[in-house]
Amino acid sequence: MKNKIRKSIGAILLCVLLSLISCATIPKQKAPPPEELKADLGTIGIVSATFQPEVRFQKPMTKGKGTLHGAGAGAALVAQAGGLGCSGFGCAGLLALIPVGAGVGSIVGALKGVSPGKTKETEGVLNGYLATLNFQETMRERFLSVARGQTQYPFVPLEIQGPTALDEEVTYGYLSDTDVDTILEISLRKCDLRGERSSINPPLHLLMAVGIRLIRKTDDKVLYSRIFIYEHESNLRKFSEWGFNDAQPFEEELDRAFQYLAMEMVNVLSDIQTPVDPQSNDLDG
Repeated sequence: MKNKIRKSIGAILLCVLLSLISCATIPKQKAPPPEELKADLGTIGIVSATFQPEVRFQKPMTKGKGTLHGAGAGAALVAQAGGLGCSGFGCAGLLALIPVGAGVGSIVGALKGVSPGKTKETEGVLNGYLATLNFQETMRERFLSVARGQTQYPFVPLEIQGPTALDEEVTYGYLSDTDVDTILEISLRKCDLRGERSSINPPLHLLMAVGIRLIRKTDDKVLYSRIFIYEHESNLRKFSEWGFNDAQPFEEELDRAFQYLAMEMVNVLSDIQTPVDPQSNDLDG
């Protein structure tokens, strides 16, 4: 009987350690694209937003908070194990180990916690890089680069003011004298470093979201709108690691996000736009 209890105790404490040390990320399933409506978009004018997107970094817990978090998690795991399928003396013995689980968890939590100074240093490096980056302009230029390289549709960058705030609905009727037929409005909305919320110092991945509105110039009718999301959870780094080498990993991941989002937008426009009739070029000649 005592041997069984010892084995149970060892298994529970091992479970406490592993659950606090490890962190698994579950890949998210992407919804299939909706059916798109074919339309002749004509000459497409590109407008970008002017607001700063929401930027958030999920920071690791400090050593103090990590200690408290680890103690609570360790105690909860032992209590949970004690409440599953045990009875009598064995159950009482397991429940008596709740303080032990809390102690083990607090030690692990303290080890995994990060000093405020180190976190502040990394945050300063990341923000320093972001201060040199114009999100909206970079997104527009990357879109134009991909669109011109992969399609034959006429795109014209317009030096006019797009949305100045998130979800602001701008009208473009005043462009009636221009040669564009359709407005593509691009608004980069969010840029996050995020991970498992219940972890003390979890690996983080980048999430970036951009919204588009396709607007007919003649009557300001919104033909199509959609939000695209970049979130590749295979590229995981601890918060401090994103700031290595003057934020080089962060810069490279942002570049991948811009490229991915630009390609997704171009693919959607290719689905919507009616293919150019090659015979029309012959007639024009």
